[in-house]
Amino acid sequence: MNIAIYSPNWVGDAALSLPFISNIKLKHPDSKIIVLCKKWVSSVYLNHPDIDDLIVIPRGKNIGVINTLSTGFSLRNLNIDVFYSLTDSFRSSIIMWLSGAIKRIGFNIQGRGLFLTHKPELPLKKVHRSLKYLRLINRTKFDSNGEFIFFTDKELLWGKNEVKNLELKDFVALFPFSIAAARTLPHEKISEWINESNENYLIFGSDKESEEAEKIIKNNNDVSITSLCGKYSLRESMILISLCKYALATDSGLGHISSIIGVPTISFFGANRSIVTGPIGEYSISIDKSHRCKPCRKNICCLRSITKADVNSSIIKVLS
Repeated sequence: MNIAIYSPNWVGDAALSLPFISNIKLKHPDSKIIVLCKKWVSSVYLNHPDIDDLIVIPRGKNIGVINTLSTGFSLRNLNIDVFYSLTDSFRSSIIMWLSGAIKRIGFNIQGRGLFLTHKPELPLKKVHRSLKYLRLINRTKFDSNGEFIFFTDKELLWGKNEVKNLELKDFVALFPFSIAAARTLPHEKISEWINESNENYLIFGSDKESEEAEKIIKNNNDVSITSLCGKYSLRESMILISLCKYALATDSGLGHISSIIGVPTISFFGANRSIVTGPIGEYSISIDKSHRCKPCRKNICCLRSITKADVNSSIIKVLS
């Protein structure tokens, strides 16, 4: 049987989809598993032993009617028996329908029901996103201690050599940025948390965040901080993150990556989001003080109310 999975479109959500993929393989061990994803999340799925075929939608091919039609029709030669959609986009349901898949399974929102053959009910209460995905196959839990992201020996050797070249030892990964500006950590809170620290910090982020990273370094010139923003691909960043001592993360894709790799990760949440999108790794702690002022949803007070003592106690707990 050929089973296709339409990946979520964001790095963090892609990481949260990995337990679903593992459970699909457990449920159908002899089936061929095909994952369709956007280019910018493909690094999450590379070398995964449960994925037989990874189909990457190139940049520029993910918008427009013509591209939607061509993508859908191009999947017909795969003879897909069952197609799951982990994204709730209307476009994904059209592509599934055009693929000729016999069973097309997804949640019936945004008018997608016409193109789906099986439409499980959405949970009435807030559930974690990873569990929402698992509802599509009637599963309610997974082993958070499982292995979900896989690196080759060559990749790990590259990472160790790169860390050596950077002349760093026992470094701490710092992810202060997020796609949503409201989730980005305030500079003054970062300074408060790492003040007088003896750790070596590496800031990860995109090229467009490099200027903000330099401001963080300037504001904390008595602390060892190096910015890697824009210097490595997502996959390369993932390899380096896997070698860190622990990670301090905003509500972001990289926070999910470090957590699911198995790196001890402390994540900072606002607007009550940890209930739905908290990291799922076994060695993860989420600090979420949004209960103090909900339903604000602006992440202003809740992020600023996190103290140095909160961070230090979480570090001790997650490392123990």
